[in-house]
Parts: sequence; structure tokens; C-alpha cells
Amino acid sequence: MRRARFHVRQIVFATFALFSIHPCANAADPARSIIPQLQEKFGLSEWQVRGSLGALLVFVRERLPKTQFDDVAKNIPNADYVMREVTLRGIVTRPLDDVKEYEASLASLGIGQPLASQFAPAVVEYLEAAGFQRESSQLARVLD
Repeated sequence: MRRARFHVRQIVFATFALFSIHPCANAADPARSIIPQLQEKFGLSEWQVRGSLGALLVFVRERLPKTQFDDVAKNIPNADYVMREVTLRGIVTRPLDDVKEYEASLASLGIGQPLASQFAPAVVEYLEAAGFQRESSQLARVLD
């Protein structure tokens, strides 16, 4: 009996340790749900949302100091991956000089106006609603 309790404690401890250090284990991480929320809001596929987020991040990266950009990017799931993906797929092929060029880059994803101009403000709103006020204001400044 004593041996069984010891094993149960080991299992409970190991499970707790695993969930406390695993990056996906934090159920309170609201940034994980940005992609499905944007899919639902705009009726877009996951690929379109990821591409739009990647293009937005590439645009923003050139306009924010590195530390501020890192703050914004850490709240977007797989930010580095989606930025690489948009350049490899030809969605962003050159620096984007302004918001209009960012919005035009979404055409390769099948996203035209007026939806293209609604996407970035929706990301700002999402970050703010998720409790990331500083990051949402940093992003909003770039989009103004």
C-alpha cells in the first residue's frame, strides 16, 4: 500500500511538473485562440489567417524597436514560423512601406478590400481584449 502511494505521488508530481513547464500547457494563454477567433470573425481559412498574421508581423517588425516587436510577437502563436512562411510562399516579397502595401499583400491570400483593411485593427482589438494593452497600443501606433 505504501509503495502504491509513493508511485501515485510520483505520477502526480511528474504530471504537475510537465504541465507547469510545457509551453502549450498554460490554459490561460489567450494568444493561442487568436487564429480561430479571426477565422470565425472573418470567415477565413486557417491558412489565410496565418498568412495575414505573418504579413502583419513582417510589416510591424520594420517599424518597431526590437524589444517592442518581440512583445507583440510573443502573443501571436508561432510568430517566427508564420513570418518565414509568408516570405517563402511569396505573400511578402519585399519590404512593405505602408499599411496600404500590407493590405495589398493580402490579395495573394484571396483577401481583398474591405476585409484587408479590417484585419490588422481586429488583431489590435484582440490583443487589447486578451489583456495585452501595451502590445495592442504598440501595434496600433504602427497602423496609424
